[in-house]
Amino acid sequence: MEFIEKWIEYDYNPWILFDSNGRVKTLNQEAQFLLAEATVKEIFDLAVAYANISYGFKTTMLDLNYGRYEFFGIMVGYEDNDTIAIRLYQKPPERISNPHIENMSFHNIYTLIDLAVSTSSISRRNGFTTSLDPTFPEMKIHPEEFVKLMTEIFLCCRDTEPIEIRMTLKTGETLKFEKRRYPIYQIAVKGDLDENCNISQLSTLAKKLNGYIAKKENRILLEAPLISA
Repeated sequence: MEFIEKWIEYDYNPWILFDSNGRVKTLNQEAQFLLAEATVKEIFDLAVAYANISYGFKTTMLDLNYGRYEFFGIMVGYEDNDTIAIRLYQKPPERISNPHIENMSFHNIYTLIDLAVSTSSISRRNGFTTSLDPTFPEMKIHPEEFVKLMTEIFLCCRDTEPIEIRMTLKTGETLKFEKRRYPIYQIAVKGDLDENCNISQLSTLAKKLNGYIAKKENRILLEAPLISA
C-alpha cells in the first residue's frame, strides 16, 4: 500500500469511491463503520446531489447525522463519468473526560432491562419484544440511572405498537477513558417514536452511564462501554 493510500485508509473522515451505478469501488475503514449507520444509496445520492456541475471538486458545509455520526461538511469530486468520490468531515466526538465510575457495581444487564420493561408495562396496552445477546457478562453500571434512562426512552414511544428492544455488542469499536479501551454494547429501542421526544434529555442521562444516545428513523440507540473488570 502506497503512502497516500495509507493516509486515506486511516483517515478519521469517511471516504468512499463509487462507480456510476452507485456501487462502492473502494472505501476507507472509517467509511465501513459509517455504512453500518447509513445505506450505500443514501451516501451515493448525497454525493450526486452536491457534486459540481462540471468536472472537479466541490466542498459544501452542512450538518449531517447518521446514527451516532455527525458531520459538518462534505467534499465531492469526479473527473469523468465513471467514478465519483465523497469525503465526509466528521465532528469531533464527545469524549468521556470525566467518566462516571463512582458507586458503580456489577449487575446483570438482562435483569435491569426486565425491571425497566416491567415498570413501563403498567401504563401500556401494547407490550414489548426483546432480542438480547445471551453472552453478556455482568457489567459495572449504575442500576438506578440505567433503569431511569430506559424508562424515559420507552416513554418516547407512542402506545400504538409493541416496543422492540435489541441488545448487541458492537464489533471493531471501543470507547476509551482512564487509559483503557472498553467494548461497546448497543441497545436499540424501536417503536412509534413521538416527534417531541427530548433527545437532549436522554443524552444527559446517558452520560451518567458513560454512553451516548443516537436517534435513527424509528429507533433510539444507547451505546455505552461494557466494563466487566
